[in-house]
Amino acid sequence: MKPVPELSVVIRGGDINDWLCKTVESTLNSQGLNLEIILVLNSPDVPLKGEALESQERAYSWLRDPRLTVLRYDRYIGVSNAMRVGCENARADFIANVDGDDLVDSTKFRTQLDYLATHPQCVLVGTGGRLIDGTGQVTGHFKIPLGDDVRRSMLLLNPIPHSSIVMRAQAYKEVGGYRQDLEQFEDYDLFLRLARLGAVATLPGPGISYRVHSENISKGAGARGRHIKVVAQGRRQLAKVLGVPLFLALPQHFIWRAVQFIRAAGLIRPLHEYFKFL
Repeated sequence: MKPVPELSVVIRGGDINDWLCKTVESTLNSQGLNLEIILVLNSPDVPLKGEALESQERAYSWLRDPRLTVLRYDRYIGVSNAMRVGCENARADFIANVDGDDLVDSTKFRTQLDYLATHPQCVLVGTGGRLIDGTGQVTGHFKIPLGDDVRRSMLLLNPIPHSSIVMRAQAYKEVGGYRQDLEQFEDYDLFLRLARLGAVATLPGPGISYRVHSENISKGAGARGRHIKVVAQGRRQLAKVLGVPLFLALPQHFIWRAVQFIRAAGLIRPLHEYFKFL
């Protein structure tokens, strides 16, 4: 039986491509800890067996790394569902996410685990980092709120890049995990629920390289729908936990809702592209 790892890292993607290869390789190169990677592949192009699968395993040597578990679906199961499947298979006390087009620095996870060890009240910790384009060229750096507890900033926006997080597995289970079939804002929704349990921290970068490109899923988030309703509810509940009066929480909520309509109308760029200005 494999030893229980310190950290379970969930990565999701479609079929294997160059970006996903770099994501997995950067995660495997993490230093100073025993980790496992749970790779969730879901796409009509994902081979499940036979020569196509054997050919893929020959082509990508990292698929044979003993730290890697690959869960394959020959259909698209959705962002939140893929994350749920990955987290359900996590064996460690801490869980991280890395999107299948981003990169992690080699010391990032060790730094975050050390932080969580000395801050037991913290349920989730993210990091800053750099922005890269489709070719991997650096285009900027995150300017996110930094501190031991950034929950108040979460009442205005989601300040934490999804690929940067490490969270306590017990807290994840306590809040019910990623919400099933939620196709947008699945990370913000989860973070808001986790934040009701304890502090949410962010550490300065470098930590990740966040790839901004034409296929980012968050570009298509609508201004109406289930994702808006669950996040709005989560923001109200967090404000109550933090003791923020309604007259202070409402303006921030109205600003957030207005931004969703403006972005969906194409009048401003997708919100993740503004990390460098926050």
